[in-house]
Amino acid sequence: MPKNLLSFLLVWLIAGQFVSGQYDSLRKPLDIPLYLSGTFGELRSNHFHSGLDIKTKGEEGLPVYAVDNGYVSRIKITRNGYGKALYIKHPSGLTSVYAHLQSFNECIEAYVKQKQYEKQQYEIELFPYPVELPVKKGEIIAYSGNTGGSSGPHLHFELRNILEHPVNPMAYGIRVKDTERPVVRNVYVYPLDNRSEVNKSGKRIKLNLTRLNDSVYSANTILASGRMGFGVEAYDRQDEVFNRNGLYKVKVTVNGLQVYEHEMMEFSFANSKYINALIDYPYYLTKRRRIQKLWVEPYNQLEIYTQLVDDGTLKLDPGKVYQVEIELSDFDGNKIWIKIPVKARNYRAVPHEKPQKTPYYVDVNKKNLFRLLPWTLIFNPHTAFENFYLQATADTATLRLKNPMKPLQKSYIIKYPLSLIKPVLRPYAYIALYGRKKRTYYVYSVRENDTIVAYTKRFGNFVIRYDSVPPYIKPVNFKDNADLTDYHYLRFKTGDKQTGIKSYNGYIDGAWILLEYDYKKRSLTYNFDDKKLKGHRHVLKVIVEDMLGNKSIYKTVFYRKE
Repeated sequence: MPKNLLSFLLVWLIAGQFVSGQYDSLRKPLDIPLYLSGTFGELRSNHFHSGLDIKTKGEEGLPVYAVDNGYVSRIKITRNGYGKALYIKHPSGLTSVYAHLQSFNECIEAYVKQKQYEKQQYEIELFPYPVELPVKKGEIIAYSGNTGGSSGPHLHFELRNILEHPVNPMAYGIRVKDTERPVVRNVYVYPLDNRSEVNKSGKRIKLNLTRLNDSVYSANTILASGRMGFGVEAYDRQDEVFNRNGLYKVKVTVNGLQVYEHEMMEFSFANSKYINALIDYPYYLTKRRRIQKLWVEPYNQLEIYTQLVDDGTLKLDPGKVYQVEIELSDFDGNKIWIKIPVKARNYRAVPHEKPQKTPYYVDVNKKNLFRLLPWTLIFNPHTAFENFYLQATADTATLRLKNPMKPLQKSYIIKYPLSLIKPVLRPYAYIALYGRKKRTYYVYSVRENDTIVAYTKRFGNFVIRYDSVPPYIKPVNFKDNADLTDYHYLRFKTGDKQTGIKSYNGYIDGAWILLEYDYKKRSLTYNFDDKKLKGHRHVLKVIVEDMLGNKSIYKTVFYRKE
């Protein structure tokens, strides 16, 4: 029988053992009442939240259950991001994802550790065959945790469709109690070109709202001309929790005609970065709060829009009166409305902000190379979403880039010649960004010929710094030459004060051991259950390397009877 046909039949036979899951019959991933600290499509830094963040009562180690029959299709372990994450493919075509896990069930854990020891690395990505790790609906597949970029114990749960797009789990039966209406903080109106004004201003205006009842707000009449758009600063709440979560749907009507609607039902990871086109990005940079623009910029490629007329903008005819209504709703249909009367008039000249022109004009459609000796800047095509002028100055010590208040979709490049650095210092040189309180932060970089090449999406003051200090390694729960017969694990504190940890490896009697790295706790942990040791006396060695190649080696002897 041909190999491909055999593989197909094996997959088909396994799938045939599963009861095909229905979208509305997915079970909960946790056996506790579901309360959310994050909702699908919630606005995050440079991305939309792709699932539900389910509270775990501040605890780790809660059983996590498969929401439907299927098989483990992917396992990924990283020091940041999702931490320990499990992906299960279901016969319905959906994939369920469980992230920030503490550990996997016994079978999956054994599979993962075998692969980690084979590859001799903790951080790993695996794609098991369908026959290797089948699971049943309701089976314990893992235990909740706080690994990766999690800011506290919780379960990140998401669903992806056959296109690998995240979809709203609430539409597939994963529900929470919600009778609370969304909350509006502020509503804004924007003149959108140099021939537009609102209340005699060419700038963004915050509207004064009056609450008419528990679901309706009204604004004072706007006097305006030209072309305008609206923005809202709002959030949603669920019952019995105080988290400020994302909205599900926003709709705008003008004189009864729906001109704008977006809903958080599905998006693609590839376009999630266009969140910075949805929000008022300069306002976010200065206030750290997000205004959702209720119109679509020309470069915006988000798939969340379900209704648009003139891209959601309002073109005013002098003398006409417009009744604008903004509707905010959550997934359960709880809503609020904001009513805004607009009177259009002839244009009155008002000041508008104009970009400050500089020699450094970034054209998004071509490669832009700027020399501010001795520094070099490169903005490759489509680094930014739209063209802008960059304000930049430099000397031998510092490159100063004023934030242009424009979002970037990928990193730009900074170069600095090693020839300006003393030969003895060159191995330790790196590019750093000045932060608060005169602290500097390592910028990811590589060496190309005689140049330091750094990649970043941030702006500010860049300088050359030096790191010749290796990371530190300190044993936490044991001492040198100790008897560790009754110990279940070894734990170390480790870290690097300048450039950060690049790699870490441990060895007992010359054989590689699995060290689990938790960057939030700055700890390395080894579990003695991983393998049996031969003999009584053992030599332990731990090696930690930073981003510039500075290494620390901790070596000791310990004793242990199996």
